[in-house]
This record gives sequence, C-alpha cells and structure tokens, in this order.
Amino acid sequence: MGMIYIEDLRVGDSWESSEHLVDGAEMLAYNKQNDPWPMHVDPDAAAKTPFGGVIASGGYTISLMYRLGHEIYNRADRQWAFLGGFDWHLKFVEPVRAGDRLRERITILETRLSSKPGRGISKIRMELLSDRDRVVLSVESTGLMATRPI
Repeated sequence: MGMIYIEDLRVGDSWESSEHLVDGAEMLAYNKQNDPWPMHVDPDAAAKTPFGGVIASGGYTISLMYRLGHEIYNRADRQWAFLGGFDWHLKFVEPVRAGDRLRERITILETRLSSKPGRGISKIRMELLSDRDRVVLSVESTGLMATRPI
C-alpha cells in the first residue's frame, strides 16, 4: 500500500468520492436516536418549517462526510499519513434529505512543515455536493500529517 505524506500534497490538489444515496430509513433512525428535533423526525411538524419537510441532522450529514472521505483517505492502494485534526470551520449550506445523492470533494488549501520534526500541517476543504452540484456541507479543516520517513 502506498502512503501519502505531507510532502505529497500540493495546493489545489483535489479528489472526489463516489456518489452515495441518502437512505431515508437510515437517516430517520440516526435522527431519532441522536437529534430528535421535529424538523428531523416528524413529517407533519417538519412540513411547517422553512425546510418544508424532514431534513437530515447535522450529525448525520457529518457522518456521511466521514464515510465518503474514507474512500479518499483510506483506499486499498493508498492511505494518508494523517495524525489528527485540530481546527474545523463548518457551514451547513443546504439541507440534506432522503433520496439526495451526495459525493465528497476534498481540496488542498495549504501545506507546511511543522516546527516539530516528523509532521506537517495541512489545511483542506471538504465539501459534500448534491447531485445538483450544490454544496450542502463545507468544512475547512486543519490537521497534522506525518512527513516522509528518512
């Protein structure tokens, strides 16, 4: 398996995941268990909101982002030398609904070596895109990655 280190990333590099169909039953089960606001679990109450119907919980949407991101970070032929994340700037741009088809795009915004040996800092943008090519979730994240071993 190939390893991707901080030195392998270039500003502007971008990857996309496959498309994922938002399963209504899975979404509703997550919402009921973890975020049972009426707009997430009650069709009648949700219809009266500005969203006009049941929408995914933010937690569920972030879980889909993680799921799709692993197609990029942890593939059979390569894995990122990720050490951890420490800063997120998150925007829920549009609601996610059952039946939406989402994919993730990851773009490198910045890289630099850390003052501590063996690691670098990357700033990336993770976006969930709908099948209408609209961003539904955007996260700018700063994290640590390993440097190439000497």
